[in-house]
Amino acid sequence: MATAPAQQNILGSETVAREVTKAALRPFTYTRRTSGTRDLALPEPVSTTTGFWATPSNVSSKPPRWIVHIDATVQPPIATLALDQSGAPLPAAGTPGYINNGQGTCAVTAFRMMPAVKLGESSFQFPRGWEWLVQFVFARPLPAGTSGDALTDFNAERSEVSYKGRATTKTAVGIDQINLIMTMGDRTPFQSDSGHSLTYEDATFALRDWLSSGNAEVSVYDFRMVDDVNRLQEDITRVLSVAAHTEAEPVEIQPSPELVGISDSVYQVINAALRTGKRHFIFHGPPGTGKTTLAEYIAEQIAGEENGEAEPAYTLLTGSSSWNSQDLVGGYQPLGPGQMGFIPGALLRDFHKPIIIDELNRCPIDKVIGPLFSVLSGQSTTLPYRVRVDDPNSPCYKILPKPNPNKKPHEFAPGPNWAMLCTLNQVDKTQLEQISYALSRRFTWIRVGIPDDTYAFVRDTLTKLRLLKGPADPAYPNPVAELWNIVNRHRELGGAPVIDFLKLAAAMEENIDFLATPTASTQEVFIVVMASTFLPLLDGISRAEAMDCAQSLSEAWSLNDLQAANVERRFLELAP
Repeated sequence: MATAPAQQNILGSETVAREVTKAALRPFTYTRRTSGTRDLALPEPVSTTTGFWATPSNVSSKPPRWIVHIDATVQPPIATLALDQSGAPLPAAGTPGYINNGQGTCAVTAFRMMPAVKLGESSFQFPRGWEWLVQFVFARPLPAGTSGDALTDFNAERSEVSYKGRATTKTAVGIDQINLIMTMGDRTPFQSDSGHSLTYEDATFALRDWLSSGNAEVSVYDFRMVDDVNRLQEDITRVLSVAAHTEAEPVEIQPSPELVGISDSVYQVINAALRTGKRHFIFHGPPGTGKTTLAEYIAEQIAGEENGEAEPAYTLLTGSSSWNSQDLVGGYQPLGPGQMGFIPGALLRDFHKPIIIDELNRCPIDKVIGPLFSVLSGQSTTLPYRVRVDDPNSPCYKILPKPNPNKKPHEFAPGPNWAMLCTLNQVDKTQLEQISYALSRRFTWIRVGIPDDTYAFVRDTLTKLRLLKGPADPAYPNPVAELWNIVNRHRELGGAPVIDFLKLAAAMEENIDFLATPTASTQEVFIVVMASTFLPLLDGISRAEAMDCAQSLSEAWSLNDLQAANVERRFLELAP
């Protein structure tokens, strides 16, 4: 968050405005250009007769201030360009200043505005210290120019300014947003020799009304208020984002009817994160909770129908210990006999759509994704790969954090639907250390746990699989849920092994009633199916945990001594 400036004058306001604006421009790799913002002293004399420069020809192309008129002879006061006695703009009155836009990246221009207060016919005064900082925000950068391109012919009614750049003639350019920044710390009203009184605030309102007469969005900012500092950055970002189509369509994730057992709180956190602009998630929790299926569902919702049927809506990658940065981000590879060049990795190739990394902790993710650390935090990053490998002066490839229609050929920018959705199995504790805190904080972590009601999950799954032999009455026995609850006391498992259990048991004995006390034949089927679905996920439990599971399950399923001994042996085989 930004803070209020230390100096309540033009220099203090310029310092804050510069840093805040640069923060808004940085994701787009745009720049802010200024003139006349460095010195407090006025380098050229002014005329109290014309309310303009004493010698306009000295400063016509590079004015150190933009002088405007504020007519205090009427109420409320009116702001205009500097006008002569006939009401026509004085020469260069519509020239706010000049800029250096040799790179063609300037999207914000900033100039110092100084008022000449009209007190009567051919009578003006310049209130000491009264200034504003005015910024013109262009949704797209101005065309490349030179080191001294003047912005001329400002027209408030059309929100336009003329700009030549490297073209042969000047062109009218529309201004999308105007930031009028108040700079005075001492707001003592101005008192003229002839008795006229004018407050700085009234002058500000007059300027605002004049600048608002066109189509540009105009806002006033008082840097004594921290909220206004933050608002400036938000306003600039919004204008640039809309023009660059960086604001993806709002997404509200509705619970999937296919994902049984996902808590409503999971969807609530996902939607809250999306509303705040967070689009990168790590879904973590026990195995079998549907993390990957959930990630695929969310990816489809984020992608929408933009891709149509031309390509998959998302890219699914499975983490591997053999991955390196070249696999995901890219690197030099042979292009042919004696030639090398940069080849984008999986993430940059599909930078326009959601990317799912399944089993994130199976790969050395910090090393693999390192170059994207800055991008995930909203900053651009430069890769150590030149466009022309054999040319030391060749630019390096760059990754931008936001969509940018004006990106250069050697720059990669994400599409509006780009998001990273990762899954992580927290049972394998030894591999969690591979994910650093620095990377972790760049994601929204969402735990996908076991269903709140395991009994209801089993009943709902039986209904979905059409395996019910009667009504799904909660009062009926639920032996599979009993097994699940017993296991969860020692190691949480999601619903996947439960679904596998039901399917496999039904395939072995078609007439099994899963909502009934197990019969002798059902008990045998359950023991065999449990060994194939649940037990492989319990390897490494302690001997005490194995004995508790065996004894509790024997009671829940009413096993005879022989069956109980069989179950106990199977559980103890898991203990080290």
